Amino acid sequence: MRSITAIFILFVFSAHAQLPSELKIDSSFAYIQGYSAETLSRLKHQFDAIDSNKLVILHYGGSHIQAENPTTVARNLFQETFGNGGRGLLFSYGAANTYSSINYSSTFTGKWSYNKSYQGKKQELPLGVCGMVVETMDTLASLSFGMKKAIAANQHIVTVLYEQDDRAMKLEVKVNDSVIRAMNFIPQGVSFAWTDSIRSIQLIVKRGEDTERFRFYGIHVEHEANRGLVYHSTGVGAAAFRSILILEKLPEQVPVINPDIVILDFGTNDILYENKIDAKLPFEVEKAISWWRSMVPEVLIVLTSTQDLYYKKHPITAGVLFRDLMDSLAKKNDCLFWNWYDLSGGLNTIRTWATLGYAKSDHIHLTKSGYQVKGGLLYTSFMNTLNALGKEKPMNELRIPLKEYQEHIAESLTPKPTPKANSYYIVKSGDTLSAIAQRNHTTVATIKRINGLSSDKIRVGQRLKMP
Repeated sequence: MRSITAIFILFVFSAHAQLPSELKIDSSFAYIQGYSAETLSRLKHQFDAIDSNKLVILHYGGSHIQAENPTTVARNLFQETFGNGGRGLLFSYGAANTYSSINYSSTFTGKWSYNKSYQGKKQELPLGVCGMVVETMDTLASLSFGMKKAIAANQHIVTVLYEQDDRAMKLEVKVNDSVIRAMNFIPQGVSFAWTDSIRSIQLIVKRGEDTERFRFYGIHVEHEANRGLVYHSTGVGAAAFRSILILEKLPEQVPVINPDIVILDFGTNDILYENKIDAKLPFEVEKAISWWRSMVPEVLIVLTSTQDLYYKKHPITAGVLFRDLMDSLAKKNDCLFWNWYDLSGGLNTIRTWATLGYAKSDHIHLTKSGYQVKGGLLYTSFMNTLNALGKEKPMNELRIPLKEYQEHIAESLTPKPTPKANSYYIVKSGDTLSAIAQRNHTTVATIKRINGLSSDKIRVGQRLKMP
């Protein structure tokens, strides 16, 4: 069985040429690794057939992905190389009370309730493909999307994903202020054709007879032609790996997306606060893999590692263990693997990234420059793998040995001391329990439990105990 070594031409994103050596980026890991000839062959075939069979990538993750910083770079590079198959998914982050994509604004009128995957399953607000859901009962509520750069004119197919049942309010759709007259009703919502550029989309909901709510899951924009590449970016801030398992509407919405490659880019919120691997995590990862294959049998799944992290004056050494786990689970379950941990420098490098302006001072998130590096290297990793597969005879394995880091396991498994006292948060105007939970790295359920709250209602000046 053959493994790949660093003997192939490296497709380096041009902006990387001047990167400081202090970042310790190791380009020998800039590959999408695979563990069977069949999986690697399928990956190559998908890109080889892209002129006659559209390739769809669906990228899940946490806060690193929600704003679309690295995925916008990757999307642009992929589409420059393989052709543009469409914009992909949009979501109303404004109505969900969270930050929006760097590519568009999302505003709203009326009162909306919401749920996000990190908050857990809610029977009254089931989650969909974007990992979030918003709902209104207002008679004249609306959702608006303003593109910071217009989506270029093409033969677009636009699908509005919403709960299409007897309780659903009527929907009026405007594109660039023009009302859409011809819409096709489908089980997942409505779809329509649009040939001009797209500068804005507005959804206006109106109560009809015997209707009571509008529940929105996202907008999908792709080209009608079956060629090119579509890159969906569906991040949810604070989401851990288990969040992918509670997207109840995913099975019915997946046929609209029809992904060929699903990137499961989690980990930060799984290891950051305890600096260890939870015993349930391997089960959750394998359950997610099985679930996706039950929905899309031919889908290729890419598991990723995190970047180095530093939290509360301590290195998060469990990043090494998470890397090892994702590598082993990818091999066991015949998935692909992107070793971002070693590629981005490995253990004890995130503070240098921050010093040089590529990571934020929290030593968790990257800056715009840092995310540009990550998105470019993700594209580069795919290109290097495709280049390797194109030059060689069918490969049984494309695997790069993991870096070794000394004295990381013992520290990862050492329990952190239990805090002697709780901290407190004073509720400010505009606060919600979900926003407070996200800022304090906990859940709404936990805050309600330790404060004896029976509902989500809070008042300005209220003193809330934090775990």
